[in-house]
Amino acid sequence: MKVAATTAAIALAATACGGDGDDEGGSGKAPAQLKVWMMGEGTPEQTKFLDGVEAEFKAKHSGTDVVVKYVPWPQVATTFQKADAGGEGPDVTELGNSDVQSHIEAGRLADVSKDFGAWADGKNLNKTALANDQSEGKTYAVPWYGGVRAVWYRKDWFQELNIQTPKTWDELRAAAKKIQDGKKVPGIGVPSDQTNALLSFIWGNGGDVAVKEGGKWVGKLDQPQAKEAVEFYAGLVSKDKVAPAKYVGKNELEGPQRDFALGKLGMYFDGSWALKEMKKISDKDADKWDVFPIPSKAGGSAPVMAGGSDLAVWADSKAKGAAFEYIQLLNNAKNAKGWADYSGFSSMRSDVQFSDPKLAAFGPIAQNTKFPPISAGWGEFEQAKKVLPNTVKSIMQGGSADGELKKANQQAGTLLNP
Repeated sequence: MKVAATTAAIALAATACGGDGDDEGGSGKAPAQLKVWMMGEGTPEQTKFLDGVEAEFKAKHSGTDVVVKYVPWPQVATTFQKADAGGEGPDVTELGNSDVQSHIEAGRLADVSKDFGAWADGKNLNKTALANDQSEGKTYAVPWYGGVRAVWYRKDWFQELNIQTPKTWDELRAAAKKIQDGKKVPGIGVPSDQTNALLSFIWGNGGDVAVKEGGKWVGKLDQPQAKEAVEFYAGLVSKDKVAPAKYVGKNELEGPQRDFALGKLGMYFDGSWALKEMKKISDKDADKWDVFPIPSKAGGSAPVMAGGSDLAVWADSKAKGAAFEYIQLLNNAKNAKGWADYSGFSSMRSDVQFSDPKLAAFGPIAQNTKFPPISAGWGEFEQAKKVLPNTVKSIMQGGSADGELKKANQQAGTLLNP
């Protein structure tokens, strides 16, 4: 498999994407080349994994050269725009799942409804995640992996301090206070820039960011359920003082993850992939780390957002049939499990679980997913304008919850309806 350098310029020549062969709809000769775009920097381990997928693919398409290009996440937007302008895109592409709707709206993705309908494994894919890949009854992508959050904690401290696994907000706050008093470290890390965790609190209280009414997204952040959730989350810092203020303006990677790994923090919100990253920091206490689901207010597990990636066929590909075959191989049960174990991200297949028993709890957590508004404007709302992080930051720093949420609600109504 050839791997294009991440710094290589995108060719703008007017050559047909996918090589000489045209197997539109699965007919015709196999393509001479299949272009696959993967997001991120790429690693030798990832390349080795994809080599294995290519070997399976070439068992049927021996004459097809699979060329993988890694696209660093910060370059994704400009790379796709250049592909649009030059008519030179991939055949298969990985997509951030929060960006799928904007790509559908831009006309970049092929309608794969027919191929997906004939794919037996499709029934194993997370239904909520799949809905995010559909528009007007058509399917444009398929879920690949997801990053769901849970609460990482020190099980030895819980045992020593006689703390039961929290199942409600009150129990979570009490556990954090008990750790803080008993271990003289902050009880829990609550960054303001961790929207995925915040959403679980909103959803776990029956609230929403926005809902569709009359064909338009209408903000609901100023409603009682959402307001109570945001106030609880922010209040762990500003009111209850069981979470340190040093994480205000930061995300989970800017302090909490490191502090937890070093034994300087009792609990924090993160995903399954954090395990190997924390081990790089310090694996001295790794056998004492464990996770539990983010609790809802009244009890039980709150829904979680599955941030992650999906797989799609480029609309202009001349090898659509072969492209979807590649997706099927990449996301079959064997390869989905291999990818989950390597990456630490949960498979979006219900029949695939982690091999590491420490990560087993993420399996059922990943089956209780929910998505924020499936709108092409979500990226602008969350990433460009950082509406929720900025709102939580202001409230943590003493701003009025009523005032800040009213502003955020107005922005939701504007930005989610581009």
